[in-house]
Amino acid sequence: MVTPRFLLVTAATLAYYLCVGILIPTLPVFIKNGFGSGEAMIGAAGVVFSGSAVLFRPLLTWIGNRWGRRTMMVTGALVATAAALGLTLVNQAWQILPLRALMGVGEAALFVGAAILVVELSPENRKAEAASYLSVAVFGGLSIGPIIGELVMGDVAESARGLSAGRFDAVFVVAAGAALLAALVSLTAPAFVGERPERIRRKVSWFHKRSILPGLILAVGMASWTAFTSFVPTFSKSIGLNGSAQFFTLYSILCLFLRLFGAKTPERLGLRRSVWMAMTFLLCGVTSVAVLGNEFGIWLGTIFFALGISFFYPSLLAMAVEGSDANERVEVVASFTSFFEIGGVIGGLTLGIVGQLFGERATFVGGMVFACLGLLLLAQTRQKTTPAIAV
Repeated sequence: MVTPRFLLVTAATLAYYLCVGILIPTLPVFIKNGFGSGEAMIGAAGVVFSGSAVLFRPLLTWIGNRWGRRTMMVTGALVATAAALGLTLVNQAWQILPLRALMGVGEAALFVGAAILVVELSPENRKAEAASYLSVAVFGGLSIGPIIGELVMGDVAESARGLSAGRFDAVFVVAAGAALLAALVSLTAPAFVGERPERIRRKVSWFHKRSILPGLILAVGMASWTAFTSFVPTFSKSIGLNGSAQFFTLYSILCLFLRLFGAKTPERLGLRRSVWMAMTFLLCGVTSVAVLGNEFGIWLGTIFFALGISFFYPSLLAMAVEGSDANERVEVVASFTSFFEIGGVIGGLTLGIVGQLFGERATFVGGMVFACLGLLLLAQTRQKTTPAIAV
């Protein structure tokens, strides 16, 4: 399964998510310190990124079936390259928003193309394993990118204001370089695997029926996960800790280990059982922080979050594409992956309001509610979903 073509697709994905990762810690500083804008503009930049990624999904189905998966990846990476370079020309905060929207389109195109290819390049009973390996590339880029971004940007004082507060242009050029590298590597990807899909004239919807239930489970799981990624940093300071870097370091190490060496676990356990296990771990993670409310609770929650998220997405993606043919696979994957952004937006907005009204610790109670909802949705899936493989 891990052929040169498979490795090149994952390499292109890694390069692209380096671009995404570089902007994670630097863009908020650019908005706040560079232009003096507040949290609303930072939030808006995130919403337009996710929103455009979701809205663009139906067009991806046509592009993927008409022009091929390689075209999706190359075009997506080039769009992101242009948008990153465009950030060097920004002189007002609002101009960031259309560029972030373009980046959302680019992210959707490249990731959907890559996800389809790794699924098509893998045997029927190893699709979750393939998705797990691809997620290592995504996670690796999102882990290494922020380090590169902060190194290039340099130290920016909290009180500093103006576009000269940090090396922002250099950050955006480096991010554009990573996206361009992704485009170049994507040129080596196959346009199609096996027979080219037939051109069937039919209405394309935002959400393919095969993707809806797995996608809803993904969305509520991501909403629960948002409690960890968005609120542990501030909650840890509120209980007297210096920061949250140690928790995210442990989380990163565990996720990389589990995704590399536990990639075969979903098919061995059975996809549905793996999702049950993952969602239960997510529930245990938010419960640990909410109930204990101390440093030990965060450490324990971090371990549970890593165990949950490592098996969650690959298993659900394999469930979504199970039984789909080449003609509908682009639409299924495009629909399914859009729930990732939907869950992040819903989780961020909902838990933010909960935290504002009831305090930061309440955000983890909200995460518990999302995880319980995911378990209820999972109970609606068919019992026959992919039996476990004997080992």
